[in-house]
Amino acid sequence: MNNNKGKILKERRFECQRCGTCCNQKVVIYPTHKEIQQLAQYFDLSESAFALRYLQEIYDPDKEVYLIAFKTNQPDNPLQGCIFCQDRVCVIYNSPRTDLCHVFPWNHFDLEKEEWEESFISEDGGFWCPGIGKGPLWDLEEIQRLKEEHPNVGKNAKPHFHQAPSSLFKGIDAPRPSNLILTLSEERILHKLRSIPISRKKKVEELLDFFYHGGHKPL
Repeated sequence: MNNNKGKILKERRFECQRCGTCCNQKVVIYPTHKEIQQLAQYFDLSESAFALRYLQEIYDPDKEVYLIAFKTNQPDNPLQGCIFCQDRVCVIYNSPRTDLCHVFPWNHFDLEKEEWEESFISEDGGFWCPGIGKGPLWDLEEIQRLKEEHPNVGKNAKPHFHQAPSSLFKGIDAPRPSNLILTLSEERILHKLRSIPISRKKKVEELLDFFYHGGHKPL
């Protein structure tokens, strides 16, 4: 590693530029159940209404579960971006958000080596996060404290999930346990949403927003 690159990796100045670059990567965000509850409360919605509006299920064949993720801001691509990033601005920046959102970009900073991961540097020699190298200098204790306050990141992440239907019930309406407060009809809606073509999904979601506007708490 040349000296210049080594110096770059040690950079600890950072200030969020509100550019939305981190929110539009080729990844999706998997919130914990607690984070879902906090955001539902922030929007003054029940968990079920929040789930219908903002969450999607992504099947993990290795674990045989449906991981709960935020929907994306790209209707034709369910695996890139975040629904809460609009016009490259995070519309829930001042909300509870997720641990990953709070700790970024320091989840890519190795405290033991006191430097950034080399993969975090772009091909032109700079960081793909434009906020690094700008703003105040962060001390190591401050970074450590932030990571401890928001531990649900990387290997420590505990995403929320639903069990997949048993081998006897592979249909889209197959009953399965839910950790969200959903009625049976709401469970079926979530199942059906996964099978609806993109061209029809917007209309369906508009109808759901109409029926669930203001939150919905099952009796």
